Amino acid sequence: MSDYDPYHFPSELIELLTSAIPLLNRSKRAVLVFFRSCGVPAGMLADLEERLACGTIGKYEIARTVLSRINDDGDALLRPRREVIRQVTEFEDFGQCWPDDQLKAKGLVSDVRKYVNVRDSFTRMQQAEESHRLETAKAAPQGSRSQAAATGGPGGVENTARGSPLHYQCPATRPCL
Repeated sequence: MSDYDPYHFPSELIELLTSAIPLLNRSKRAVLVFFRSCGVPAGMLADLEERLACGTIGKYEIARTVLSRINDDGDALLRPRREVIRQVTEFEDFGQCWPDDQLKAKGLVSDVRKYVNVRDSFTRMQQAEESHRLETAKAAPQGSRSQAAATGGPGGVENTARGSPLHYQCPATRPCL
C-alpha cells in the first residue's frame, strides 16, 4: 500500500462492523465463512484458520483482523469490502444469532444501515449536482460563443498567428488591443 492510498473504511464503520459481525454469527468458524462468502481471499484467512484450530483466537479478533486487512489492501479488495457492507446491511434473519445477542445485533445492523445511508445520501447529492451541472453546460447555447470567437466579436480577439480562433472577453467597456 502506498502512502497515497486512502484508508477505505472510516474508523467508526470498522468499529460498528467489528461489533456486528461476531454477533451475527454463532461460531468462530462461521465468522471466517462469512468473510469467505464476501470474497476475501483464502490466503488472507489462512493464519486465522490455523489460530482457530489451536483455539487462540476469538470472533471479535477475527473480525477486526480481517476488516483491517481488506481495508489496508486498497482497490484490489474493493469488491469484498462492498460485499461485507452489503451482507451486514441486508441481514434480516436474527433468529440464527444467539438469543442473548439478537437485540444487540439488530441495533448494530441498524446503526450500520444508518451510517451507510448517510454516506450514500451525500454521494447521491454530489452525483445529482454533477448531473445538473453537465445538463446545464449542454443546454447552454454553443452557437453564440463559437461565432463570437471566430469573428472576434464584441470584446473578442482572434488569434490568427496559429490559425485558430481564441476568444478573450475584455472586462473593459472598450475593446482591448
